[in-house]
Amino acid sequence: MNVAIVILIVVVGVVALVAAILFVTRTVLRRVTLSSGRMIAENFADKDIVRSDPAANFFGLASKGGRQVRGNGALVLTEHVLWFRRIGSTRPLEIPLASIELVDIVRSHAGKSVGQDLLRVGFGGDSAAWYVNDPRSWIDGIKHQ
Repeated sequence: MNVAIVILIVVVGVVALVAAILFVTRTVLRRVTLSSGRMIAENFADKDIVRSDPAANFFGLASKGGRQVRGNGALVLTEHVLWFRRIGSTRPLEIPLASIELVDIVRSHAGKSVGQDLLRVGFGGDSAAWYVNDPRSWIDGIKHQ
């Protein structure tokens, strides 16, 4: 077999694999966003929502350390509460804004990092963190409620 043909087959295979991975990733993210959007609609009226992210990536609670279920879900800020429900969970995490002791940006939380800024919220001696779009605007939203 000619070396050029082998190289062509390898390149085509790599391109096909990358395309398949991108397709699956987009499909999963779209399903997460739709599912989270339904959770938000079931629990909140549009007028009550200050900010929301249907695909927030939850890094867990500091008190539970590295061995806990993490994942994507719906993060919602209202005038009175920061609310999160992970896809597949039936119980939301509800943090009354009055109980928030700190809100800042960190690069890791509960033993995990993605090399991006994370929104961290401290409350009741514990903290939770999320990877969200524009964490600084979340901080501003939380501080101004």
